[in-house]
Amino acid sequence: MLRSFQVTNHRSLAERQELRSSKGNGPVAVPVTAIHGATAAGKTNLIDALGQMRDAVLHSVTGWDPYAGPVRAPHLGFPDRPSEFVAEFVAEGCPFTYGFRLGNADVAAEWLYTHPHSRKRIIFERTGDQLKVGPMFEPARYGITALIPLVRPNALLLSLAGQMYAEALVPAYRWFESMLEVQHGPTGADAVARRVGGHISRSPENAVRLLTLLRTAELGITDLLIPEHDPLYADYLRELDGDIAETAKQAELCTSSPSHADKLLRENGITEVMLVRDLTNLRAARDALYTRMVARRGVGLGLVHDGIDAAFDIADESTATLSVLRLLPTMLDALDGGRVLAVDDIGAHLPAEATDRLIQLFQNPETNSRGAQLIFTTGNRGLIDRGNGRSQRTRTAVWQIRRTEHGASELASL
Repeated sequence: MLRSFQVTNHRSLAERQELRSSKGNGPVAVPVTAIHGATAAGKTNLIDALGQMRDAVLHSVTGWDPYAGPVRAPHLGFPDRPSEFVAEFVAEGCPFTYGFRLGNADVAAEWLYTHPHSRKRIIFERTGDQLKVGPMFEPARYGITALIPLVRPNALLLSLAGQMYAEALVPAYRWFESMLEVQHGPTGADAVARRVGGHISRSPENAVRLLTLLRTAELGITDLLIPEHDPLYADYLRELDGDIAETAKQAELCTSSPSHADKLLRENGITEVMLVRDLTNLRAARDALYTRMVARRGVGLGLVHDGIDAAFDIADESTATLSVLRLLPTMLDALDGGRVLAVDDIGAHLPAEATDRLIQLFQNPETNSRGAQLIFTTGNRGLIDRGNGRSQRTRTAVWQIRRTEHGASELASL
């Protein structure tokens, strides 16, 4: 769950802006958060800022140039001011606040707090090469402080801690890694095909659900074709799929039955949190293996249309069909995992009715039973006014972003 996101000095977002995933000042995050604005108001920059924060956590150690400053994109009018990113979220049942401040040369500051029972507890505070570990995390002090000599001045401690598996910091790192997805910018047909193929190859249920939704979208698609797995990978994928199904079943039982959770802990020393972590790792391993198989022989995805015998290649599909195929597997994965999905310009190339049906997947408790969240931008005010913006029934928070006369973007709640 994402409760709020703050950004300062990223592209057109010069001053500190805060996006809250709740209505008014309420503490409860809603399933859908809509951001409306005119062309060039800064909608894309807001979603890009969230993606930049995620990228920094995951890749500052391995992906950033070790001999350059941190990767950032400050407002052109304030190139020497630091950029700051802060997220409040719930990971593995516990609220966290994580943030960092980037200068031109190094990470100026970084902090991670937890808030059990609404009480703030410091996990760590980093300023330059100085590190403070909170008194409640003394047992983890060695594991955290041991990383300081290893982390570069231009990289994040949380980024290194996630890869080195510093236990106290793992829940926060894993939230960015597996519970947050940001979709913005162009996506090629090949990437869409890989995502669709990976999604429907996991289970027959996934394929049936996706096909049902595609038929509802009235795109003329009547069937999806995908080849059998490559024999070199088939057994491994089948084994992973079985492990994923069993682990998911056990996690579900722990959620619905406290007695089952107690029995599993007593007999096997396994907690629900451990099951969720294992499930995330198994799914990541499955995705990586599928990607390797696709690199070897291609996806082989075919789309059958009503009245046409030959299956279409995904590159032959219309822009609207590609837009739906780009969104649907990502949305369904978010719904299945209770993830946060941020999408820029959600209605691009789609009729308002089709976009509305996609948004409703998150608004409907029957299709969103795991607390997934959708954050989207749109320039189509009519899309928000379709009952997706202000109705209490649809449980949507609405924000407006506008460009000021000074060339900066400002965010305001509606």
